[in-house]
Amino acid sequence: MSIGFHPYAWTLWLAAGMTAALLTRNPFYLIILLLATGFVFAALKRRAEQDPAGSGTGPMAWDAVVRLALFVWGFTILFNALTVHVGEHILFTLPASWPIIGGPITLEAAIYGFITGLNFVTLILIFAIYGSALGAQTILRMIPGFAYQTGVAISIAISFVPQTLIAWSDIREAQRLRGHRVKGLRDFLPLFVSLLSYGLDRAIQLAESMDARGFGGRPLPATRRETWLIRGGAIAGLFLLLIGLAAKSYYRAASWPGLIMLAAGAALLGFSLWHSGRRTRRSRYRRWRWRPRDTALAAGSGLLLAAVILLTWFMPKALFYYPYPPYPLLPDFNPFLSLIFILPLLPALLLPPAAP
Repeated sequence: MSIGFHPYAWTLWLAAGMTAALLTRNPFYLIILLLATGFVFAALKRRAEQDPAGSGTGPMAWDAVVRLALFVWGFTILFNALTVHVGEHILFTLPASWPIIGGPITLEAAIYGFITGLNFVTLILIFAIYGSALGAQTILRMIPGFAYQTGVAISIAISFVPQTLIAWSDIREAQRLRGHRVKGLRDFLPLFVSLLSYGLDRAIQLAESMDARGFGGRPLPATRRETWLIRGGAIAGLFLLLIGLAAKSYYRAASWPGLIMLAAGAALLGFSLWHSGRRTRRSRYRRWRWRPRDTALAAGSGLLLAAVILLTWFMPKALFYYPYPPYPLLPDFNPFLSLIFILPLLPALLLPPAAP
């Protein structure tokens, strides 16, 4: 069950946020995007604390993952600053005899590591919000029929880390109540044994539930015409995608024809995959309701997605930043453009109050 919004509205929010985080290198816009998504994550955590039965423990389970991403961010800044000795603004100099890290430590290298880590943390935080709001069961239900086996693997992978962290916390708490104190590496052995037994028990339960629900059942047989239609559509779609990418990359004058070929190829490939998924039998027991707040979230996410794609396609310098020479050290900033990166804040503003 999703928190507050329709699962498809959350999925569009995820696509818009991840696209903005991947295509933007300007640190000002990335910081705004990170603050907006961080506010949403805090709102989900507060909602889960107020309504544990309806919201689950998703945000708390992903909290450790977000802290790990922040640690990796700091390590990225340090690693890039110590290993890349390029730039005009020298902060200090290490002895040249030191391997790898010896030489000038520049401000440009530290800024580049900061931006790279900022991209990473923003992506992790966006995905943590998505996983917290929907859960593995809802994500599995949204997977198209042609990729249901891949969807099961993805849902298991998504739920593995949060569930393992929750189990680790519970085991630590139980051992602490029994008087167990961790003083060295050997004292971690009982924790790992309990965690391994929990993982094996959860795998057995998952296998039994999948078998009871008919996972792995054979799809409906396809006629010769349907087989040729699916294969022909997939081949033609991939060919058009290849031609469109080549036209966009190597022939700047053919930008619009390349865009049309990309759209046509994506449509053909999507049609063939959709037609292939119709032969997979699936059961649905409850329909999701689309509310006005879902429309508002979808509209804001669609606006962010379209704006970032159009800016990357037609005005790539608007979101581009590179701290090393000959580019300027200070990135450009457009206040009106920065308003677009506040749109991921919508779930926190539109989130309904918890049920009493």
